[in-house]
Amino acid sequence: MMTEQLLTIHEAKATVGNTAAVLAQINKIAEKTGSTIVLFDAEKVAGPDHIRSAVRHAERSFASGKPVARTLAMEILLYASGQRQCSLAPKFGLHTGENLLFVVILGGDAAQAQQLLNGIVSFTMHGVTASRATLMEEFGITEDEIAVVGEDRMNELVIERVALMDAYK
Repeated sequence: MMTEQLLTIHEAKATVGNTAAVLAQINKIAEKTGSTIVLFDAEKVAGPDHIRSAVRHAERSFASGKPVARTLAMEILLYASGQRQCSLAPKFGLHTGENLLFVVILGGDAAQAQQLLNGIVSFTMHGVTASRATLMEEFGITEDEIAVVGEDRMNELVIERVALMDAYK
C-alpha cells in the first residue's frame, strides 16, 4: 500500500541567470532535507489541483517500479507537462529570466527546505496560472472539447491529460 508524502505548494518569484546552477542548489537543499522539490512555471500550470494530480501519478509510477524518469522530481514534471520525454518536461519548470513559480516540497523536512529556498526564490503570492491559450497549446485541447465540457472545466481537461499519461506508458 502506497502512503502519500506530505505535499506543500507555495507561490514564489525568482530571477534566474544560470538555470543549471540554481537547479543544482535546489537539488542540494532537497538532499539535505530529504525532500523532493519541484519548481513549476506558474504560467504553464492550471493551478494547484493540476500539480497535486501530477504528484499523485508520479508517486504511483515510482511505487510501481516503472517510472519513465530517474528522479521523482522529473517524473512529476513529466506528468504535469503531459509529456513522456524528459527533454520536453523541463519547459514546465524553472527558466532563465523572471519566473513566476509554484514551488512544490514533497516529504522530508518541508519547513527547513522552505527556509533554505528563501535565498533562491522569494515566497510571495502572485495568483498566476496558465492562460486559456497556453493550456490549449501545451495540452492539445481543442475548441470542440471546450464546447462539450464548458469553459469553466478547462482545468479538468488538463488533469485528464495528466491521467492519460498512464495509458501511454
